[in-house]
Amino acid sequence: MKRKSAIGLAIALVLVATNERDSLSTPLDISAPPQPSVSPVGTARDLMVGLSAVAATLLAFQGVNAWRRQLKGTAEYQVARKVLKTVYAVREALIETRARFTFPSEWAGRAPEASGAEEFAVLIAAQSYRERLARLGRARAELSLVQQEALALWSEPAKEALEGVFGVIDELFAAYDQYFDVEIARARRKDLEGVEEERDADSLVMNRLLYSRPELDGRDPFGKKIAKAVGRAEEFYRARLK
Repeated sequence: MKRKSAIGLAIALVLVATNERDSLSTPLDISAPPQPSVSPVGTARDLMVGLSAVAATLLAFQGVNAWRRQLKGTAEYQVARKVLKTVYAVREALIETRARFTFPSEWAGRAPEASGAEEFAVLIAAQSYRERLARLGRARAELSLVQQEALALWSEPAKEALEGVFGVIDELFAAYDQYFDVEIARARRKDLEGVEEERDADSLVMNRLLYSRPELDGRDPFGKKIAKAVGRAEEFYRARLK
């Protein structure tokens, strides 16, 4: 519709300009008999020139629109690629955070004070996990930044596509404090009183959330939740790469 309006306006302007020029170029002679003000040959020539101008205007209009579409497409591609790259970094950080082994570098030189061997082991695990959560937190912050760019292009759907990823990160942070507070207290009682206590149901659930369980042959509900969240983000942002 906009293209047709532009063409019509350009043609109208050309015809008006042609008529005005012809009327001005003919001298006014009262004594002379009336003469046609426009010659057929001149009209045809001027109309051809005007139509050429219309064609040039139309081509320029199409070129600007194509440039705008290309610019928008490039911006969308770059933002979608950036978001996906950050989502994959978050996924790797989640996998690393949930690993059951502990690196000495995560606590070396900062050995905690403990009442005994049991509490020391739990404190080391908590300190190691805190280091991993710090790295995961930095990845989360980066994802939050690129999400703002995506929101500027695609509004709420861009945010909704990442809700699951932010959700699993927040679950890990929430479970950390609850789980290790209980575990430290349980380990301290064992060191001081020699009492062996079984983990309660809530502690078992949080343990399975905080740590991956490869020995269960893929039966890792929270791991599947992470994969589903990443998959949802992939589906939305990969479609913007085309």
